[in-house]
Amino acid sequence: MNAVTLESLGFTKEDLQERLIERLAEQILAGKSFDEDGEECYDDSQFKKQLEERLRKHVTETINAIGEKHVLPRVTSYIENLVLQTTNKWGEKQGSPVTFIEYLIQRAEAYIQEEVNYEGKSQSQDSYNWRKQSTRITFLIEKHLHYHIETAMKQALQTANSAIAGGIEKAVKINLEQLINSLKVTAQVKG
Repeated sequence: MNAVTLESLGFTKEDLQERLIERLAEQILAGKSFDEDGEECYDDSQFKKQLEERLRKHVTETINAIGEKHVLPRVTSYIENLVLQTTNKWGEKQGSPVTFIEYLIQRAEAYIQEEVNYEGKSQSQDSYNWRKQSTRITFLIEKHLHYHIETAMKQALQTANSAIAGGIEKAVKINLEQLINSLKVTAQVKG
């Protein structure tokens, strides 16, 4: 009688191991299960979901680390060393070149010193019947102060109202008790 061996079946030990590992991995990742009718159905297994989540998290962390190490310093350097110069409509350079930081400072100064109306709008934003009220920085400071003063006044009024309402309530109760005590009810029987 001949014994059945792997070689007689056409397999090597390595082939069998490879197929077994492949099949086990497929079953673990596929989440093989059965529905109500007893038929096989494949759902993503919890293991597969966790594995995908960990891989996604690792890829995101790696990309962020590479970005912080290599990309962000170059972008920062580019912005800090960027030089801007105005041109006319034909592309000819006009005025002196300025760095990006100097340009930002100039724009911020121009913005806060721009003349605005009583609503805080510049003439370019609201040209119909526009009248200068103040600069934007003055408008913003006044608006900020107005908000804080209004908030403080509302809180003070609310506190005063609650104290006054409590006092009035006590006074009314005392007067009602005195009125009830002063009234005497008598009953007369007519016969």
